[in-house]
Amino acid sequence: MYFARITACEHVFRQISDIDMSKSNAEQKSPSRVIKPAAGNSEVDCRHCGLDALCELLEYDEGEIELPEGTLLRRQSVARGETIFRAGDPFRSFFAVKSGSFKSVMVPPQGEERVIGFHFAGEMIGTDGIAGDAYTCTARAMEASLVCELRREQLQQAGCSEQEVQERVITILGEEVAFSHRLNASLIRQSSEQRLAAFILSVSKRKNERGMSGADFRLSMSRSDIASYLGLASETVSRTLMKLQKLGMIKIRNKHVQMLRPEALEALANGSS
Repeated sequence: MYFARITACEHVFRQISDIDMSKSNAEQKSPSRVIKPAAGNSEVDCRHCGLDALCELLEYDEGEIELPEGTLLRRQSVARGETIFRAGDPFRSFFAVKSGSFKSVMVPPQGEERVIGFHFAGEMIGTDGIAGDAYTCTARAMEASLVCELRREQLQQAGCSEQEVQERVITILGEEVAFSHRLNASLIRQSSEQRLAAFILSVSKRKNERGMSGADFRLSMSRSDIASYLGLASETVSRTLMKLQKLGMIKIRNKHVQMLRPEALEALANGSS
C-alpha cells in the first residue's frame, strides 16, 4: 500500500550510481496504448513538473531547439485504463504526467490487485525502476491523460554526459524520497476518518504544489482504489466521505471535491477535532 513507495524510492537512491547509459537501443519499446484525445484536464506548467530537472539539462524550451528524434516524446495521449508500462518491463524511460492522473498497482502471485500510489499532473511515474533496470509496478491511466516521456538511453545522443544525467536523476530521486516521507507521515493515522481526511488534504496540497487548484478538484480514482490504497473497505470510504460532507468540511458530487473547511479537515486528520 502507501508504505511501499518510500522503500522503493530509497532503494533506487542507494543504487543510482549503477545507471548504465550504454545499453542497446533494441530494448527500447514504445508502451502499448490506444491513442485517444485527452480529456479537458488542465496541463501542468513545465516549471512545476518533476521532469523539469532533466528537461533543463537538454536546454529544452517548448520545442525551440531540435533534439535527436525520439529523445523527448511530449504530450502523448493515454486512454483511460491504458498502461504506459507493466511490472517487470525493462526500464527505458522517465515518465511525467502532463495532465490527467495514473495509479500504480501491484498484483501479488495470489491475491487481488493492490494500489500503491496515485500520480497527478506534474508528478513522475516509475522512477523506482532505475535500480533493477525494470519497472516494479504497473502504471495505468485513471482517465484520459497526457504524459511526457524522456528516453534514458538517448540522452547521450542529445549531448548529455552520464555524470550530468546521474546528478539530475539524483536530484529527482531525492525529491521523490522527501515527497514519500511527507506523504507517508500524513497518511499514518488510526481511524478511517483520519486516514481519509489526510488523504484528501494530501491531494489538495499536491495540486497546490504543482500550480493547480487545491481548493476545487476532481478525485479521478474509484472508491475501491482509495480503499485499496488506504487499507479500508470500499463501503467505509463511501460512508466516511458522506460524513465529511455532512460535517461541512468538503462538498462532493460524483468525483468533484470542494474544500469548504480545510482547517477542520486538518484538525480531524491530526486527531485534534
